[in-house]
Amino acid sequence: MRFVPRRSTALARGSVDFFRKTNGLRILFSVRNPSYVRYYDSVLRGLAARGHEVELTSEHVGQWPPAVLALTKACPGIQLSQVPTLRGNPWWELATRLRQARFYLRFLDPVYRGMPLLLVRTRERAPQAVIRLAEFPGVGRLGRALMATALNVLDQSTRTAAAFHQYLRERHPDMVVLTPLVVLKTTQLDQARAAMELGIRNVFAVASWDHLSSKGELTFAPQQVIVWNEIQKREIVDLHQIDPSRVVVTGSQVFDDWFERAPSTTRDAFCARVGLRPDRPILLYVCSALLEGSPPESEFVLRWARHLRESEHPVLRECGILVRPHFKRGDEWESIDFGGLGNIACWPPAGDVPVDARSKAVYFDSLYHSAAVVGLNTSAMIEAAIVGRPVLTVLLPEFRDNQEGTVHFHYLLDGPEALLHASRSMQEHARELAALLEGRDPDPDRSARFVRRFVRPGARSTPATTRFIDALEALAARPAPSPQRVPAWTYLFRPLLTPFAHAAAARVRRISEERRREKEIILIEHRRRRRAERELARQTQNTS
Repeated sequence: MRFVPRRSTALARGSVDFFRKTNGLRILFSVRNPSYVRYYDSVLRGLAARGHEVELTSEHVGQWPPAVLALTKACPGIQLSQVPTLRGNPWWELATRLRQARFYLRFLDPVYRGMPLLLVRTRERAPQAVIRLAEFPGVGRLGRALMATALNVLDQSTRTAAAFHQYLRERHPDMVVLTPLVVLKTTQLDQARAAMELGIRNVFAVASWDHLSSKGELTFAPQQVIVWNEIQKREIVDLHQIDPSRVVVTGSQVFDDWFERAPSTTRDAFCARVGLRPDRPILLYVCSALLEGSPPESEFVLRWARHLRESEHPVLRECGILVRPHFKRGDEWESIDFGGLGNIACWPPAGDVPVDARSKAVYFDSLYHSAAVVGLNTSAMIEAAIVGRPVLTVLLPEFRDNQEGTVHFHYLLDGPEALLHASRSMQEHARELAALLEGRDPDPDRSARFVRRFVRPGARSTPATTRFIDALEALAARPAPSPQRVPAWTYLFRPLLTPFAHAAAARVRRISEERRREKEIILIEHRRRRRAERELARQTQNTS
């Protein structure tokens, strides 16, 4: 339903001036970088279709990718811009260090016990003084809570939000929507606080299924938080202490496109394109991004494929195997050789991301023409469930940090509405796979149940995109929030933080200079090798 504002000859204080040329809202939609646009492509198109003006803004420095430019060409109501950068600003660099410390403290909480890699990752970035104090014998949960409170006070005292006051005043948005917000080094936290201080409607849109449990922790309460499902609502309430009344459950708009889509090719044409036999069932292996320091997934996939080909089950020895590399880990596939395994293909090439009509059709066809989908921990498992395919995984020690060592993976793994057919050995996994390929699925409704709970709660016929846009319009129909006063103590603490701010900026300059020198050394070495190769080739040619 199109949003129709209530007409009034005397608008109440804080109400929106809807009577513009588009007769709609002016929305500042802030993404940290252009890669997050794909999570909200349908929302942005829907807002423009309803007559709202959208300014899509990013922290990213550089050209917008073709998919985003195509979006603005198709929807003239969407304009692109870039937020002011604070990189190198002493106060923002200090605020970032304080947030890194706060981020580290988060993963010392008992809820993350048994998930050591999350702590290791944040510990590497946190200030040493905070690490020593937090890990000092006798400093318990209460002591760390006091440290977190002190860090929040100091963060707010940097007053970095003020850098965006003029920026927001110039754009006079009716609403600011920010995503993903909870990543570590971003000005979106400052943009959100600036909107609150100016009394502008503000919305935190949760981009992905792992963000609330594996990224940063909110230290303030946005006016509204939009989440996928009741699980994320519980996360934002329990892990981020947000009042439930501020949370709206809409379903996951990023997956809307997969519900009504049809394949673009026949099975025979698809198999001919990827190089698989059309008379055998296809297993699709979807690769994951994986945490830094994880073993190469490509080597595991090769071992997995060999195990299937050596299986006692004939269906696994002959089935088609289609491997889809993850776009962030393409380099590791260059040395992988599937020779001798037969009826196996690695396609499409690494780096292919489903962001436009062509790449989405390629991806959907891979899911649709497969009999089952296998992976470690990836959102492709959710997309496979929407298409109605059974999803399997193997829980192996070398990948524990990426699977059971994360909070969000358990949403696929545990409970009566769990998605995954999970095995703890390759032998058990092979037996489950063979049963599924032979038509012996003990729980054929498993994927559908998961989708109803996790992806599209409520009426399946109502897209999450529609519910998301309705939520924004409902918020716009309410009075704007009162401007949030800046605590007086921030003005007292700020002068005391001045030397620490300059030290933080100096640290960033030092690190940048070290990285620049490292790149120069690598470039010099590369040029030296190239000269040596050319000289060797010249000598060889002269000799011959």
